[in-house]
Amino acid sequence: MRIIAPVLIIASLGFSTAAYAGQCADDVAKIDKALTTAVLDADIKTQVTDLREQAVQLCGAGNDQEGIDVTAQAKTLLNIE
Repeated sequence: MRIIAPVLIIASLGFSTAAYAGQCADDVAKIDKALTTAVLDADIKTQVTDLREQAVQLCGAGNDQEGIDVTAQAKTLLNIE
């Protein structure tokens, strides 16, 4: 029993990290799709593009929650979920 608990904890961390990484990719894809059709002021489009790039870098570096937070800001500017 003492061995099973740590193994379960480590496994659950691995699954949650994979879920965050998947959410990052999904959010970036949503942003990309919205950017193709959105009519935005140049300043807003620049902000969204910059936020998208930050999110890609954060998620790529393993900072998934920070990346998700950044994609949330971009999605708010695009008025998407």
